[in-house]
Amino acid sequence: MHGDRMILSKLNEYMNKSKPVATVTIVNTDGSTPRGIGSTMLIDEKGNLLEGTIGGGVLEEKAKKDAAKCIKNNKSLLIDYDLNHSSKDGNVLPMACGGKVSIFIKIYNSEEKLIIAGAGHVAEKVAKMANILGYSITVLDDRKERLNTRLFPDVDNLVFGNIVENLKNIDINVNTLIIIVTHGHKYDQDCLETVIKSDAKYIGVIGSKNKVKTCFNNLLRKGYSEEELSKVYTPIGIDLGGETPEEIALSIMAEIQAIKYDKKVPHLSDDRIGFD
Repeated sequence: MHGDRMILSKLNEYMNKSKPVATVTIVNTDGSTPRGIGSTMLIDEKGNLLEGTIGGGVLEEKAKKDAAKCIKNNKSLLIDYDLNHSSKDGNVLPMACGGKVSIFIKIYNSEEKLIIAGAGHVAEKVAKMANILGYSITVLDDRKERLNTRLFPDVDNLVFGNIVENLKNIDINVNTLIIIVTHGHKYDQDCLETVIKSDAKYIGVIGSKNKVKTCFNNLLRKGYSEEELSKVYTPIGIDLGGETPEEIALSIMAEIQAIKYDKKVPHLSDDRIGFD
């Protein structure tokens, strides 16, 4: 009972901090196993053990990695493990117990955070659509005439000041989506450098194909890898046509929703010009 209370207390702590976690619980056993039904542990998004145990060893290490994957994919999952290293079929672990274990990984995801770097016309329309879809929204800009509740009435946080420096102070995790639509190409590149190594679920940067090529070549020269750049959606949005702020905002939010639900769509970034 004490162990359960500790797990629940830690789970509540992480939920209050809007940090995604997963409980891993043994729900069925057959034969010899490290621990019995009901044994539970709490895992964070990087696969770290926060509280509890399901027996340690190879089983626990594999379950921790599987839990981290589930958090990243935002999907709870039932997994069967065969603890007989001589078995030929199924999810076999190199153990001598000889039994079988079924675990249930339950995801507790924090509220999805949408960070918009820039408070221009596109950002204004994106914020309105994102609010309807239930995102927690933060907008950053250094222009008081743009960053106000009149233009952004439904935004949770309006952060005034140096966009790049303020972006560095935001906690970014796998439930964070970032849209970079500032009022200058240099700002866009600096913002991208700030978040490109983060765990954000989505990073999108506005810009033409030529602007993207220039930006990426600059970052390659600064030591960033093509693999890191490949996860950036730019030009931002999906190919819906249209060029008004409302139409661009729609294409951006459509792209984010497609990524959220793992749907294949015609991303504008699919056709971007390659690196030099």
